[in-house]
Amino acid sequence: MPSFVWGRNPQEAHDNPYEYEAQDQFIREATAVLSGLSVSLDRFTMKFHRDDTGLSKATWMLSLDLVDSLKECTELFVEKRHRIAFRLFRDVVETIDLISVLHAGNTLADRTLRDWYKNDTISHGTMRQYIQSAHGEETAISRQKFYKQLSKFTHRTYRALTMSFSLGHGDMMVPDTHSTPGLVLPHTIAEGLAVLSSLILEAVECLIRYGPLDADEVSSIFLSSLETENVPRRFSMRSIRPA
Repeated sequence: MPSFVWGRNPQEAHDNPYEYEAQDQFIREATAVLSGLSVSLDRFTMKFHRDDTGLSKATWMLSLDLVDSLKECTELFVEKRHRIAFRLFRDVVETIDLISVLHAGNTLADRTLRDWYKNDTISHGTMRQYIQSAHGEETAISRQKFYKQLSKFTHRTYRALTMSFSLGHGDMMVPDTHSTPGLVLPHTIAEGLAVLSSLILEAVECLIRYGPLDADEVSSIFLSSLETENVPRRFSMRSIRPA
């Protein structure tokens, strides 16, 4: 069975951060999934002309960027460079949502594709407009809240920055770069890996739904990357704090 980190609640991971072996298993599995997808996407190299402005080319280019961003996030967490990884999360969400908009099959999709090839920036408001029309207001609001949470890391808000600090004597703040580089709070890494796991699952679902790879191929890559025996929990799970 796969690591229980897949789809793990980030708050629960923060409250129960010491499952190092399970996190290592997740890293192995995530690396295998993303490497497999990257290899498969590479076969479209030399398949599209420079002047092509079609949907298939856009989907391939964005899918490559999506998988590469998630690979970089995974590598950054291995290196305990969580600040950059958290910033990349918003890029991943934007790419997934943009691919979804481009495949909406309506005038919004056509206009967005034309604007994208003109090198225009596609606002997340446009993407939320599609999400609301396709999946309802509740889903759109939930996505907006998630996007705003990720934006706090990009804009370096106070609470986002405190994830890089521990407390010393007398509750005095100590950055995780102090004295021993890479001495990062386990809570930060556990929470980040939980978010990463959910984003990889979203990316896999996006590729299954929209291509450019065949849906069965994407599913096969994902399932074959999961280990047959899962690492069990080492510690009893503490309850999730109320939001």
